[in-house]
Amino acid sequence: MDHSATPQTHPTLLVVDGHSLAFRAFYALPVDNFSTKDGQATNAVYGFLTMLSQVIETEKPDHIGIAFDVKGGTFRNELLTQYKGTREAAPEELLTQLPLIQQALTALGVRWIEKPGYEGDDVIATLATMGEHDGCRVLVLSGDRDSFQLIDDDVTVLYPGYHFKDLKHMDPAAVEAKYHVTPGQYPDLAALRGETSDNIPGVPGVGDGFAAKWINQYGSLDAIIEHADEIGGKKGEALRDNIDQVRLNRRVNALVRDLDLGVTIDDLDYGRVDADLTERLFNELQFGERTRTKLLTTFNTAPDDTPTPAPAIPTIIEPLVDALTDTASLTMWIEQYCPPADPTEERPDPTLDITAEYDHQSTQCADAVRRSWTLYIDGDAKPGHASAHMAAIIAGAHAVAFDPADPRYHDTLRTLLDTHADSLSVHGYKEHLHMLAAADLTCPTVLFDTNLAGYLIDPDFQGGSLEECAAHFLDIHLDDHDDTPKQGTLGFEDNDDQDDDPAQRCIDHAAVVAALARRLAPELERREQYPLLRDIELPTSRVLFHMERTGASVDRARLDELHTQFADESAQMEAIAESAAGRSINLQSPKQLGVVLFEEMGLKPTKKTKKGAYTTNAAALQTLYATSEEGSKANEFLGALLRHRETNKLKQIVETLIDAINPKDGRIHTTFTQTVTATGRLSSVDPNLQNIPNRNADGREIRSGFVPGEGFVDLLSADYSQVELRIMADLSGDEALIEAFRSGADFHRYVASLVFGIPVDEVTPDERSRVKAMSYGLAYGLSTYGLSKQLGISNGEATKLRDQYFETFGKVHDYLESLVADARRTGYTETIFGRRRYFPDLNSPNRQRRDAAERGALNAPIQGSAADIMKIAMIRADRALRDAKLASRIVLQIHDELVVELAAGEVDEVIALVKDAMEHAVDLAVPLDVSTGVGTDWQRAAH
Repeated sequence: MDHSATPQTHPTLLVVDGHSLAFRAFYALPVDNFSTKDGQATNAVYGFLTMLSQVIETEKPDHIGIAFDVKGGTFRNELLTQYKGTREAAPEELLTQLPLIQQALTALGVRWIEKPGYEGDDVIATLATMGEHDGCRVLVLSGDRDSFQLIDDDVTVLYPGYHFKDLKHMDPAAVEAKYHVTPGQYPDLAALRGETSDNIPGVPGVGDGFAAKWINQYGSLDAIIEHADEIGGKKGEALRDNIDQVRLNRRVNALVRDLDLGVTIDDLDYGRVDADLTERLFNELQFGERTRTKLLTTFNTAPDDTPTPAPAIPTIIEPLVDALTDTASLTMWIEQYCPPADPTEERPDPTLDITAEYDHQSTQCADAVRRSWTLYIDGDAKPGHASAHMAAIIAGAHAVAFDPADPRYHDTLRTLLDTHADSLSVHGYKEHLHMLAAADLTCPTVLFDTNLAGYLIDPDFQGGSLEECAAHFLDIHLDDHDDTPKQGTLGFEDNDDQDDDPAQRCIDHAAVVAALARRLAPELERREQYPLLRDIELPTSRVLFHMERTGASVDRARLDELHTQFADESAQMEAIAESAAGRSINLQSPKQLGVVLFEEMGLKPTKKTKKGAYTTNAAALQTLYATSEEGSKANEFLGALLRHRETNKLKQIVETLIDAINPKDGRIHTTFTQTVTATGRLSSVDPNLQNIPNRNADGREIRSGFVPGEGFVDLLSADYSQVELRIMADLSGDEALIEAFRSGADFHRYVASLVFGIPVDEVTPDERSRVKAMSYGLAYGLSTYGLSKQLGISNGEATKLRDQYFETFGKVHDYLESLVADARRTGYTETIFGRRRYFPDLNSPNRQRRDAAERGALNAPIQGSAADIMKIAMIRADRALRDAKLASRIVLQIHDELVVELAAGEVDEVIALVKDAMEHAVDLAVPLDVSTGVGTDWQRAAH
C-alpha cells in the first residue's frame, strides 16, 4: 500500500469504535431519505462509510481496525449489575444495519473485530496497545470518553465535535487542558465523577472539577481513598459513604489491553476491495454511482489494484472431432494429444497419511487442470446395474468418441487410464469407476472431479448431475432429450442432430465437463480446498465405489418376516383406532384426524398450520396423548394412532430394503453420496440405509436382516463413541471437558457432576440426561428453545442449564461464540482439515436467515470435522485391509459406524486393523474411542 503522499517516520494505525460511529451516522441522517425500495434503512451504512472515508482521506492511515461490541453481557455486568442498564434499546432500523456495515467493511477490505465477553472498548485498547508495541502512531476514532485513558505520546483520540468533521485531536496536552489531569489519571477522575450514560453512579455532588482537585492534591484515587478521612464538608462525607462504589467504578472503567484477538497489525492492512462483493452489496443498498465511485476510490488504495472483475465464466469450446478406425488410430491420437504428465512436477503421494498436522500444502491445481484431458462416459452408474455405452475424450482442441467395451480400443484405453489418470478431469469419479468396471476397466485416482470440486466450493448447492452443475456454475441450461436413467443425458440446444448421434452427444457432455473444470479449479485453489479434494474426497470415492459394488448381504426371509410383523401390527392398530373413533377413518388424512380429534372427541388443538388447519404432526399427537385422560376413547385412539404410524413407517422401510435386493446376487447395492449434506457427512439413497432406526428395539430389529454373505462368517460393527464431543473438547481447548474424557468415568455422569456441583455417585438419571442433551445440543448448534422442547422443560430452565454448563466449561462458550464472530468476519467456517462452509446470511438484515446462518456456523466446524475424520478412517481402514491382503471388506458406513464383512480366520486381525485405523485417523487432545462388536447379523454385532 502506498501512502507516500504523507511522509511519516512511523506507520499510522487507525482504530475505530464501530458502534459509536454507527450510532452517530444513524442519528445524523434521516432514515426516510436513506432507505431502499423494500424499506431497508441505509442511513447508518451510508453515514458510517462516508464518515470513515473522510478520516481515511485526512489521516491516510497504513492500517485500520474496526472494533464492535458483541450482543450479550460482559465481565463489567458481573461487576456492576446495573452497568448500562438505563440505556434505551437501539432502534430496530439501526440494528438491521449493523450486519450490513460489517458486510460492507469486509467487501471494502477493512478488518473488523469483536470479542465475546468484552466490549468494543477493550478491543480498541488492545489494538492501540498492539500498535504502540509495533512502533505505530495510533489514532483512535471514538466518541466515548473512556478512550481518553489510552492517550499518550503515541496514541491520539479523534473525538467528534458537534459536526463530525470537527474532530478534536485529543493528545495528552488536550486532556490536561480540559480535565486538569493526565490521561493516565483520567480513569480515577471518571471513577469519582461516575458516568451517567453507562449508569455508573459517582460520588454525589462531585464533578470533574472537584475530582481533578483531589487527584492533583493527593496524586491518585488510591491516595484519595487513603486520605478520605481528611477531606471535610459534604463532599468528603459523600466520598466516605461511596468508597466501595468508587473502587468498583475504577475496576469497571479500566480497559483491557491484552486480549487475544487473533490478528496482527499486518492483518489490518487495507486497500484491496472485493469488487464482486461490493457490487452486489451496493446494488442491494441501492447506492448511487457517485457514492460507489467515491467509496471505491477511497478504500481501493493498493498500487495497481483496481477493482478486479469477477472471473469470466469459461465458454464451451467445441472441439475438433477426430474419427477412429482401429486400435492404431486411437493410440496415435493419444500420443499426439494426451502427453504424459510432467515428470518434474510434484504429484501427491497416494499413500499419504492424513493427520491433524496436515498443513494443506500443494493447493495449486488450476494450471494442471488447464493442461488436463477430459473423459466422459455415457452410461448407467447405478451400483449393481452399471453399464457403459459411449466414451468421449477431449484433449486440447481435439475429441474422439468410442465404445469403451469395444475390443479394438479396450487395451489402449486401459493403458491410457493407468498412465495418465493423474492428469484427468471427470465429472463424478465414483460414477465413472462403476461404468469403467462394467467395461472391465479400472482407473487410478484422477486429477480433478468437477462434481466434488463444485461441492467443496458451494456445499449448500444441492446439485450433482452435470446438468445441475452446468446451470449453477456456468449459467448454461442444457436440454434433457432422453428420459432414460443414464448419467449424462444432456445436450446443447443448438445441436438438433445429437439425439441420433450418441457419440456427438457424449463429446458435447465432455466439453461441458472441461469448461466446468476450467471454471472451478481456480476457485478451488483460491479457497485452498484442493487438498481436501485430492487427499480426502477422491480417495473416499474409491472406497465407496468398492462398497457399493460389493453391496450388503441380506436375509430375505428375515426381512419378509419383519414386513409381515409390522404390517400385521399396523393393521391391528388401525382397527383399534377405528373402534375408538366409532367409525372408519383414513389414519393418513390430517383432515379426517382433525375432525375426529377436535370436533368429535372435543380435544383442545395445540396449534394451527400455516394454512389454518389444526396440526396433527407427531409432536402435536404426542402432546395430546400425554394430556388425554387415561382409559378414555381419545387416549385409546391416540395411542393406537401413534403406534400405527410407527409400525407403518417400519413396514415401509423394510419394503424399500426388499425392493432394493439385487436378484443377481441377493445383496443391496445402495448409492453413497458425497455431495448432499452441507457439513460433509455421507448419505445414502436407493435405498437410504441411514433412516433405519437405531434408538428403539423395533427399529434395531431391521438390522437383523443384514448378514454376512456367502464365504463370510460374521459382521463387525465399529462405531465412534461421542466423536462430536471429543472434537468440541479439542477445538475449544477446555481443560475441564478434556479431563472429563480422561477421567475414565461415565462421561455424561461426570460432566453432570461438574455442572450441578455434586458428587458423581449422586447424579440422577434425569440430571445425566439433561446434561447429555446439552452437550450434544451445543455440538449440533441446538438453541435453548430446541433444547427445552427436546427435554420437555421450560425455556427458562433450558437457559439456566446452558448458563450452568458454560460456567463450568467457559472455553466451550468462548469457542462457540468465536465461531460466529469469525465466520461473520471471514464469511466462512473451517473444520480441522480446512473444509469451508460459507455463510453469506450471517450479515443478512433478515433475522430468520441470520439466525439460521448462526446455527449453521455453530454446527459446521464440529460436524464437518466429524465427517472428515470418518472419511479418513474409511480410507485408512480400506487401505489396511488391502495391504494385509485380507478377504474381509467394508460394506457399509452409517453415521459414525463402519460395518465390515468378516472372512473366516481373519476376525481378530481385522478388528485390530479397523480399530487402529479409526482411532488414529486424527490426533486430538482427547483420544478417539471406537467400540466394536461381532455377530452373525448387524444387530447381534451391536455393542
